[in-house]
Amino acid sequence: MKKTTLVLNLFLIFTFCHCQSDSESANEIVFHINSNVKNSETDYFKEITKNWKNYLNSQEFVRRENTYWDKNDMPYPDYSYVSLLMEIRAITNRNENIQCTIMGLIPAKNDYYLLKSMFTRLNDSTGVVELNHIVTIYAKMVEDKFLFFNSTQYHKEIYENQKIGDINYIIHPDHDFMERDAIKMNAFNKRIAGLFEIEPIKFDYVITNNTTDLGQLMGLNFFSYSYQPVQSGGMADNYNTIIYAGNNSEYYPHEVVHLYTNAKFPRQYHPWVDEGIAAFFGGSTGYELEWHLQKLKAFLASNPDYEIKELSKLQTHIPNGEFMTDFRYAIGGFLMKKIYGKEGMNGLFEALQAGRSEENYFDLLKDKLGFERSEFESYIRKELLKLEEIAEQDLLQFKY
Repeated sequence: MKKTTLVLNLFLIFTFCHCQSDSESANEIVFHINSNVKNSETDYFKEITKNWKNYLNSQEFVRRENTYWDKNDMPYPDYSYVSLLMEIRAITNRNENIQCTIMGLIPAKNDYYLLKSMFTRLNDSTGVVELNHIVTIYAKMVEDKFLFFNSTQYHKEIYENQKIGDINYIIHPDHDFMERDAIKMNAFNKRIAGLFEIEPIKFDYVITNNTTDLGQLMGLNFFSYSYQPVQSGGMADNYNTIIYAGNNSEYYPHEVVHLYTNAKFPRQYHPWVDEGIAAFFGGSTGYELEWHLQKLKAFLASNPDYEIKELSKLQTHIPNGEFMTDFRYAIGGFLMKKIYGKEGMNGLFEALQAGRSEENYFDLLKDKLGFERSEFESYIRKELLKLEEIAEQDLLQFKY
């Protein structure tokens, strides 16, 4: 759930998903009510679970214009639900059955109802039932029907909120709010807005002490990245304009940069451009780009045979045992820094408009930095060797 993991590939998330409801189809969702549920005969239980089933069996998964979601403050579903739906899509497309078990539906605060569902599937090759997700979703009567609400909307209503400049903080009850860091975050927001030549973005900032708390707040009680070695990270929701911070800090510049790349040139860029610019201006995992570059340089120097030719094999942490430095952020940030050094913000703006394919990305690098795709690894290794060594104790200065 570091940006890393929670990311769930944000560029693919908001595609339409389709899960068939034909009972004779092999790739259907099978619905089941747990035997421990005691209120399944109540009117609210029947109505809300019917809507949940219809929603999952519809083609309206993540569209704003759907009939199942409230469309006011946060009109799009949480990333938690979207990640679930993407996985359901992959499973059903393989003609495998997935089961949705209703674990409970109970009244919550402010006239909401809390619906908890578990998604499992049978692994045909092993015969083992695998747990995919446990999610919490909220529903509320609006006029004459129940609608689903973004889980963050619910917690925004029941948790403490603090407004600092253009940022509204939604504060987990276990977190001690630090106003000075929030002021620093608001100042960064204004500075990055100036660099991107747009007005400062107003956004909600959800803050928790770690990614476990963040997942629970988002309604993700269990998913494939629930237990990571480093329990710190977050993500940007460009659709609802929310920063999710599970880093125990009011300051998260990396994620804020994502709001601006999307606002400036929505979804026109390769993810390594987006992550590179975010890492260049906002660091990653609490450290500035230079810290990550030193980690990458040390790893490559001690592993001269480690290949870094194919991007698809590098979209994870460098294997140095620290789980802190992602190839996309370190190499991507390094290359965006190079382009910025040559052409300033205009170079980055052109990078953000260069296209989303891998071919587009390498064409961009050839145009801006002058090397061919076949020279990618040699260029990175050569240029990293030019970096001055920074003592380990001096690296601490880069932590923000």
